[in-house]
Amino acid sequence: MRVCRSVKRSSADFSIAPLGRRLYNKMPHRMSIRGQGRTEAINPASLPGSKSPLFGLGPNLAGGTVCALVTLSYALSYAAFIFSGKDLEPHLPVGLHAALTATWLTALVVALGSSFRFAIAGADSNATASLALISASLSAKLAAEGVTDQRLAATVLMMLMISAVWAGLVVFLLGALRRGGLVRFIPYPVAGGFLAGTGFLIVSGGLKLLTAPPHVPMLAWLIAGLVAIALLVLPRLSNHYLVIPGVLAAGVLLFYVALMLSGSDVAAARDQGLLLKPLAPFSAPLPSAATFAQVQWDDLFAQWQNFLAMTVIVVVTILLNATGLELATRRDVDFDRELRINGIANILSGLTGGMVGYLSFTRTSLNFKAGALSRLAGVWTAILCLGATFWFTPLLSYVPVPVLSGLLLYLGISELLEWVWDSYFRLPLIEYGLILTILLLMATRGLITGVAFGVLVASIFFVYRYSRISCVKNSVSGSAHFSNKERPLEQIGLLKEKGDATRALTLQGYIFFGTSTMIVDACRDLLARGGLRYLLLDFRMVQGLDVSAVWSFIKLEQLCSRAGATLVFSGISQTLHTILKQAQFFPRPGIMLFSDLDHGLEWIEDHLLAQDAETSRQASQDTVDLRRILSEHFRPEALDALIGYCETFNLQPNAPLFRQGDPGDALYFVETGRVSVLISLGDGQTKRLRAYGPGTVVGEMAVYSKHPRSADVLTDVPCRIRKLSAENLARMEREHPDVAIQFHTFVIKLLSSRLALANEEILSVL
Repeated sequence: MRVCRSVKRSSADFSIAPLGRRLYNKMPHRMSIRGQGRTEAINPASLPGSKSPLFGLGPNLAGGTVCALVTLSYALSYAAFIFSGKDLEPHLPVGLHAALTATWLTALVVALGSSFRFAIAGADSNATASLALISASLSAKLAAEGVTDQRLAATVLMMLMISAVWAGLVVFLLGALRRGGLVRFIPYPVAGGFLAGTGFLIVSGGLKLLTAPPHVPMLAWLIAGLVAIALLVLPRLSNHYLVIPGVLAAGVLLFYVALMLSGSDVAAARDQGLLLKPLAPFSAPLPSAATFAQVQWDDLFAQWQNFLAMTVIVVVTILLNATGLELATRRDVDFDRELRINGIANILSGLTGGMVGYLSFTRTSLNFKAGALSRLAGVWTAILCLGATFWFTPLLSYVPVPVLSGLLLYLGISELLEWVWDSYFRLPLIEYGLILTILLLMATRGLITGVAFGVLVASIFFVYRYSRISCVKNSVSGSAHFSNKERPLEQIGLLKEKGDATRALTLQGYIFFGTSTMIVDACRDLLARGGLRYLLLDFRMVQGLDVSAVWSFIKLEQLCSRAGATLVFSGISQTLHTILKQAQFFPRPGIMLFSDLDHGLEWIEDHLLAQDAETSRQASQDTVDLRRILSEHFRPEALDALIGYCETFNLQPNAPLFRQGDPGDALYFVETGRVSVLISLGDGQTKRLRAYGPGTVVGEMAVYSKHPRSADVLTDVPCRIRKLSAENLARMEREHPDVAIQFHTFVIKLLSSRLALANEEILSVL
């Protein structure tokens, strides 16, 4: 026995997506070929000719026949489930025709239009549980009002039709609007709790169906129990596609053998409620004007909340089934297409007197395993169900009610085992407790209360968990993280000394009041340490911002003002800027605003350097002598020789030093001004990779690597440039090797400094 818990799920698993994987793991989804002692998995849909409508005629007809038998069994049990109880049971023929109509019509439409060429559709237990709740509620209310049987039958039938049309319209609209991916956002425990609650409702329906007669013979209990146990046990022992129809056929055979041995007959069994009521073909035509007049419309529309819940169930189940089939059959699925085609099927079903039906995971998988590879199997299933509806309907009255009850018990117990027992070993206690709570609420307070409570609690869990995730992705000091502006080694050293006066925080995720408070608390701790003069918040990775967070930013500005620090914002998108502007946070004179983190850091570095007397004096000069810039790295005579090999020229703003793809035939000293390295992003847009100020070297990598230029370099302001061509560098190496050695040493120191800074920046964000 398992006595340990599995590892808890992360917050990323708090969705319905794992349900598809669960369906996949439970299904025998592969065909195999044996040869030379090995088994290979193949995808039948990839075989030659698999797209032909008649491909694999035998397997398609066999799979369609088996699926038709299973589908008809489900339809009969669902109809008996909905029309159970003393008030509704006499009108079971109406429910049978509604279920059968939905079976053949949805099977046909989905088979012709689904992403899966072997798709099988029909009535489903999840939607049926909701419909049974609505019918029971209507029955109790109408019976209390003394409504006639004809009005009761008409109202319940209209409920089935309207629910199918309404659900079909919603499902089709979601598909038309391409919202199939919304299923990924349904909380996993809520879906599990709903399925567990559905299982309880189905078990209750099975027992209600079995105990409908005044005196239930032991024979009925025995057969229902044996069918349920066999369906629960045998599929775990064998994956053969005939297991389920075989158990149902054996249950029917056992019923009649026991009936014969007991000395009873069919008429007596029907009087005892052990067989379905006789049903004649065409006994339930389309509703007439008289039928519409008998509908209790006010009582019907009073169930609008249950209609909404049922619609959500239909949408979720369709997408869940499609997800499971996508994994089980290894085929890509178009969720929006599935929604559209199932929506059309339900609209047609409702308009022709049927009930809700849609793509079935179990029956489609059964069809796939039987070897069906084309749409012929689904069409054949629809034809057989159509025949049972309009030509062979009287035969359905010989189906034993205990067998249908056992089938319902199997379906409900399967869901309960899955979500009450198995999930205990998979989920954290909080999520498992939520499943149990939803189950109890659905059992005692109804479907709406259970699901609504689950969504509310799951939302609270999500907000709580999300609030514990820090919105501060990185917090780095100015001594470890620099702008992309290249500076002389001396200025870099000065910035490293003064870097602790700067702190840059990279924010992420969605910022609301709770997470913005955490940002303020983090900044308060930084300001309390003292010495912080610039606080930069980068919003580039922020996906959204709640207006309530504005109050926290106002408080942060006040904290910075009291501490004598400048608050800097960068990377604010147009959407975020609009929100802040509408909240009257912008424009605000106490906050500096920059397009990105790089420009914000550059502005801070320039101000820090300007506060140093010598640096400020050099920066204010119109002409900076290259000799003075390089004097610490060259001997005087070597520096004279180096300058002699350089060409000097002046450039206006936006003038290119070189373009991407140009040969790397020279390197450049920036004596005055500033140049930027730009890369094209397409559509005429560019991105600045780095900027170079006075005393820096640009373009040296291409000279050493002999590769073409990898980006454009353009001047930002008027510049004076010293150019050292590769030809002059080679001549210097021949004529003045000692000068060349000093030059290469300088370049090595420069590259080493850049590499060290890059390493420090990487370490600071790890």
